[in-house]
Amino acid sequence: MSTSQSTSEKVFLWKQKSEVDYIPLFISLWLALDAWMRGTYTPSKDRDKLELLKRGGNPLHDTFSGLIQSNDANGSMFRGNLGELQRALVNANIAYERDQTKIVSFACCVIDWNNGQLQFESLIKESTEQNKLEIGSGLWVEDDPARLFAAYAEIVYQVRCALFHGGLAPTPQIERVIRHVYLTLSMVMESV
Repeated sequence: MSTSQSTSEKVFLWKQKSEVDYIPLFISLWLALDAWMRGTYTPSKDRDKLELLKRGGNPLHDTFSGLIQSNDANGSMFRGNLGELQRALVNANIAYERDQTKIVSFACCVIDWNNGQLQFESLIKESTEQNKLEIGSGLWVEDDPARLFAAYAEIVYQVRCALFHGGLAPTPQIERVIRHVYLTLSMVMESV
């Protein structure tokens, strides 16, 4: 029995089918997070719920803090994916929805929204600075889990907004961002 496709064509097609599309996985995971926030916080606006989430005192913050500080395999994998997320964000050029001149990343993040008065901060550190935490090979951030969680939650939300409102195209750079948002968020959400 012979087929008209060459072996290389078959390999290409099967390999293509084996690749994971993280976009629908992220959308479903965001919907789970949104449902959890709706059940946990009383404000009706997504922004207000996000600000409450970012303040901590919730299972997601606690899981994030545990993972970021853990020396076990899960902590190492989480920090590695967080580092890859930062690298992917740098190449993806996703702008903040309220300030299109600023690119979403840990180098330009919003810790507190302050009613739309955005104050951008960098949580990236040099390897020689004090109070730093390595996420990924050679990438250092401020060693403050509460501030890192607030920045991370804002990054996830900004990626969600850009994706849901049609601001992103499925380019390899955007797909890489969404893959690492999904991989980190799925670990953070194991607690809910």
